[in-house]
Amino acid sequence: MYLVERRGRQEELNPTRQVEIGTLLESMPDATVLIDTDHKIIDLNQAAAKILGGSREQFRKRDVFEVGAALVRPNKSSILPFQRNLLDRVLAGEPVHEERRMIRDPKTGRDIELLISANPICDSAGKPVGALVIGRDITELTQLQNRFSDMERHLAIGQVAAGIAHDFNNTLETISHAVVLMQTSPEPSPFDRGTLLRLIQSAVEHGAEIITRIRDYARSGTGETATVDVRELLDDAIEWTEHLRNRRNSVQLLRELSSVPQVRANAADLRRVFTNLIINGLQAMPDGGQLTVGSGVNGGRVHVWIRDTGAGITEEDKGKLFLPYFTTKHGGTGLGLSGAQKIMLALGGDIQVQSELGKGTQLDLYLPAIGAELKTA
Repeated sequence: MYLVERRGRQEELNPTRQVEIGTLLESMPDATVLIDTDHKIIDLNQAAAKILGGSREQFRKRDVFEVGAALVRPNKSSILPFQRNLLDRVLAGEPVHEERRMIRDPKTGRDIELLISANPICDSAGKPVGALVIGRDITELTQLQNRFSDMERHLAIGQVAAGIAHDFNNTLETISHAVVLMQTSPEPSPFDRGTLLRLIQSAVEHGAEIITRIRDYARSGTGETATVDVRELLDDAIEWTEHLRNRRNSVQLLRELSSVPQVRANAADLRRVFTNLIINGLQAMPDGGQLTVGSGVNGGRVHVWIRDTGAGITEEDKGKLFLPYFTTKHGGTGLGLSGAQKIMLALGGDIQVQSELGKGTQLDLYLPAIGAELKTA
């Protein structure tokens, strides 16, 4: 506050105090900028100057929006509207916590992803006189998380594909048998010929459906949302994991599926969340058990639950369950549940866990329903 007020009154700082403040800023590992109410940069550390593409002296006393013009990403939305909105909020007394923003490196042109936090600096009367803005470069961390997320997705695709391959083999076998019958009957009756052709056509259509299901699962979500049917996506997830379930020792499937209101989501993302959680439940029961998949309405939200009768989770592990890279599975990446939570939160929903050692685990997913007010189930 001392630095902001002195600069605001156009007063020179005591050299000793200037050094102290400069040392304090440089001790901050993240990019740190002090801004006054006129949006002028009062001071910054070297980490911030590096992101801005120059030296500390080069940016002091300059308008932050003038400086920010060099950070605009070509053919992408400008960061300037976000900056003004963010600063106006902070200078009005509202703290900002960890908001993600993309900028362009003014020297290399590469994209930089920042996690921005900002707090108002107030005088003794509580009036904002400036803002402290901190930006953490999370570009490499985000890239690493994306690579691990791809690994998690590919592992799950392998599990699903193993079961779907069985279906596809059955489809090819049906076509093969029909062709053999046509070849062994030199002159089949029109009725028999029509029946065999319809059988082949049906098998081809079923094979095309299988390919579509694999493609739907394998592709990444676009981020675009639309109105989706949760129960339909759950049916897809159950069907895709059927052969994995059948390979387990006597895992019984219990459906508790009720019709529920539609939700707004990315279908590929939500379908993958359901599929991965079902796979997790099956893997928790190597010696058999009961897997329950249900849907309903709870407090105006669509409620989905997936419950297994496996070994359960310890209280200590339960607290870490949604942390990135935490896993209790051999060969797991630890990004399945954290990724599911990220998707649910982005949709305005939530995911919770209930577990008891020796009895099993239930994952509860909640999504805001589309439409009129809903009564609690």
